[in-house]
Amino acid sequence: MNPWDLTLSLKDLVLDFTYLSAFLVVGTILRRYIPFFQKFLVPNNIIGGFIGWIISQQVLNLVYLDENRLGQYVYHLLALTFITLGLRQSKNSFGKGPVSKAFIELSTYILQGMIGLLVAFGFIYTVKPDLFAGIGFLLPLGFGMGPGIAYTMGKNWEVNNGFEGGAALGLTFAAIGFLIAYFVGVAIVNWGIRRRETVIIKGPESITNDIRTGIIKDNEPEIAGRLTLAPEAIEPLAFQVGLIGLVYMATYWLIYGIASLMTRGGLGEFTATLWSFHFIIALLVAVGVRKILDLTKTSSVIDLGLMNRVSGVCVDYLVVGSIVAISMPIVIKYWSIILIASIAGGLVTFWLLRYTSKRAFDDYHFERFVGIFGEMTGTINSGLVLIRIVDPEYRSPAAEDLAYGGGIALFIGFPLLILLNAPMTFLASYGLSGYWITFGLMFVYLVILWIVWRAIGFIKFRLPKKHDSVATKQ
Repeated sequence: MNPWDLTLSLKDLVLDFTYLSAFLVVGTILRRYIPFFQKFLVPNNIIGGFIGWIISQQVLNLVYLDENRLGQYVYHLLALTFITLGLRQSKNSFGKGPVSKAFIELSTYILQGMIGLLVAFGFIYTVKPDLFAGIGFLLPLGFGMGPGIAYTMGKNWEVNNGFEGGAALGLTFAAIGFLIAYFVGVAIVNWGIRRRETVIIKGPESITNDIRTGIIKDNEPEIAGRLTLAPEAIEPLAFQVGLIGLVYMATYWLIYGIASLMTRGGLGEFTATLWSFHFIIALLVAVGVRKILDLTKTSSVIDLGLMNRVSGVCVDYLVVGSIVAISMPIVIKYWSIILIASIAGGLVTFWLLRYTSKRAFDDYHFERFVGIFGEMTGTINSGLVLIRIVDPEYRSPAAEDLAYGGGIALFIGFPLLILLNAPMTFLASYGLSGYWITFGLMFVYLVILWIVWRAIGFIKFRLPKKHDSVATKQ
């Protein structure tokens, strides 16, 4: 699979953009006036995504939006989001909080993958012997890693391994993850507030009307960004976008060159997997460009606020596009597997995060717990939304842990991405046994992570007598 081989016309691109834009605007209006969405703080992109899904050919058939084209947008927006992450950070933090968050994140991915595999095995050995066992891996890809990765990997398996509807199923798991992140997440937040587990927030009344409606009226609007270049020379936002485009161009030529060398070396069958990991390579290229700018003392041209805005735009269109691209026939075909895996994955995620957050962090246990829960079922944006409910001004380190911990997890968790592809690549000759071997390797990986985690002293298996010493200082 090479989504760079685009087949869409300029007309298709423009019309798709206008439709997705309209869905985002409609989602904003509905959030503003419907109390249900305000109560559960459902983001506008999710509201707009489901509105678009309902009026598309999937349900009402009022407009036609090609699923493959939307999938291509998701693929590229994923890489652009990772590029903004690499460009905007000038330093890394490796304190106890971010490192523990990284270990929790990886542990969650592994357990979600193991649960997904067990559900797949259950169906294979009973009612669906021809089921593609890799469907179980879509649980961590959709829940923990997000729609972009879930689509990319699912499409790769669809093209190269005959997994019917793999891309659409990846987006489906991601959409369900979003629902759990917000509906269940907000319910968990309210439960924690009532139990007085929060340190900063003292009750639901602390959630402002601006946060609920999504329209800032009562408070002073925040500054979106700063002008790092003279507008007479170039629009600063255009420069930020241009820099992102430059990095993505370098990413393309780098992957293209590596793929060409692999093909000449007789490894052509692995090039599809290489293209699937384009977002990782894009991040590495972005980090390299940022380091060059730092060393040459020119990184001041990058404004964190403007870069965050570009990242937010990419995420909004990525989410709305991924939801609209969900295939109803695929959902109907696999509904039982989707339902069981999602419920089991959600419960295991809740239990694991609840257990570890009390034992791995010294303070703000609940704030960190809900933030990681939001990220491990949705995206980092979901986690930040839940944190903001219990920590409106981000006084706790919970939000910072999400950002830095995610970067750490990305690098130390790279073996997991290899394992998720192992049964379809170097273990393919083993058939179903290859998935059992992968299951065992994932378990070993999890044990090693926890041994290292305990050895460095960042987690204690015995619950401390006093869970939150900060609470006594407030």
